[in-house]
Amino acid sequence: MKYKIFCAVFVLLLLVGAVAATAADESLGVARVHQHLSARQPDEGCDCGGSELCTHLPLVVIETGGQTIPGEPISENGQIVDYTTTETGEAEIVVTIKTIEEDGAWHHPSDEATQTTQALFRIRGNSSRRFPKKSYRLKLVADDAGTEKNPLPLLGMSADDDWALHGPFLDKTLIRNYMWMNISAEVMGYAPNVRFCEVILDGEYQGLYLLMETIKKSDERVNLTDYENGALQTSYLLRMDAIERTFFRGEEDMVALDNYTWYTHRLEFAETEKTGIEVLYPNETVLTEELLDYIQRDVSAFERGLYSSDMLSGLYDYDDVIDVDSFVDYYILQEFLANNDAFSRSTYLYRDVRGKLTLGPVWDYNNVLNNFIRRFGYEGFLLTNRTWISRLMTDEDFVERVIRRYRQLRQGGLSEEYLLSYIDEVIEYLGPAIERNDEVWGYSYDPSVLEYGQYRIPDPGQTLEDVNPGSHEQAVEWMIDYMLTRGRWMDEHIEDLRQYCHPSRTASERVE
Repeated sequence: MKYKIFCAVFVLLLLVGAVAATAADESLGVARVHQHLSARQPDEGCDCGGSELCTHLPLVVIETGGQTIPGEPISENGQIVDYTTTETGEAEIVVTIKTIEEDGAWHHPSDEATQTTQALFRIRGNSSRRFPKKSYRLKLVADDAGTEKNPLPLLGMSADDDWALHGPFLDKTLIRNYMWMNISAEVMGYAPNVRFCEVILDGEYQGLYLLMETIKKSDERVNLTDYENGALQTSYLLRMDAIERTFFRGEEDMVALDNYTWYTHRLEFAETEKTGIEVLYPNETVLTEELLDYIQRDVSAFERGLYSSDMLSGLYDYDDVIDVDSFVDYYILQEFLANNDAFSRSTYLYRDVRGKLTLGPVWDYNNVLNNFIRRFGYEGFLLTNRTWISRLMTDEDFVERVIRRYRQLRQGGLSEEYLLSYIDEVIEYLGPAIERNDEVWGYSYDPSVLEYGQYRIPDPGQTLEDVNPGSHEQAVEWMIDYMLTRGRWMDEHIEDLRQYCHPSRTASERVE
């Protein structure tokens, strides 16, 4: 394939160059694995004769025992208001899961399982729950009651009990989450590890999936100092999201912060969709009122500094409070990808009790590169007016760091050569799995047979076919075209970010 030799060399150089960024992971003996480059392919053809599914990808086989899977959306007037539960009101069912994942071998549903476990199981996602191809949340357990955790190293990733099984449906390329989770990790450090697999549910082939680590506090994921009982301060992990959906997601109850940008209505879409910040760690079992108050005050102190006159006059030293590199890298990645969810949905941040407020890890790249339900053109900066970034952009030093870092990344992990070769290699690796997926879900290339919310919406003057690809090949072609055009526009206009910190602009804001 095109750029094949270049890709192998380039990835090696990136891995070497990323040592500093991934030092925390490497100290644990964990190195980033790009499945399509590291997985050993079968040496020769399979002798099964095509009698059953035969794939070089890992298999995940799920048996529900005839139970109905909870988590289907319940809508009123076109709005999701709740999700289905079991007859007894449970948000999850207990299922049996086995993986078949021997490296360098062909895999069949009848093969001996590599790992077998029970798991709490439900449909996951927000708008994606409307899709026919569901995504799922897995919590591995060791007992029928689902009370004892059973962490396992699924598909070669670090052992844990909490996983997401992402089924790409709107993303007709099938590769956005895989590609950009891996590249984000090379840019920023930790991002959830991901592995392609094919899924069989109750004997029925479900197509190509992506098994993903969820974002949580753990030594191998977000590695935070443990809370010490009785301490007045704590490490914390937060998520910016639509908090009105908290009680509909089927997750543990989340606690939302009453922080400065919340009660001053400065959060993105705060009044219409109630974007807020939820506490993921510490969880509700140890999150006392005193600890919640500490987290709220800590986040609010940073926000008050951003929105103060000291920020506009250059007297607020935010570098003492936040990991600026994480904010710079996060912004560049999300702006380059035109990720409309950034700073309103699925945006994570954390602070170790001995460190600074850090933005990340990244999550959910299903809609990037013009795959949002509604279109975003390749021109213009999408995120410069979003909450914290809008204020950081008033600072000349921050803007210059963004410009320098962007130029650096465009010579490396965000270069056209690297990105094109990466796409070529991933698609070559997936091979016939793409065709098998299309045998089940290929009808979705025709938007006229889909329900509202399952396809992309055209702009005035466009047809459904203008914005919904008619094949996998066209989907990849459109993504590449947008990626190249977007990158070239940013190459030409990245210095325009200086307008946001120009004295004429910040002076007018001080007057206001």
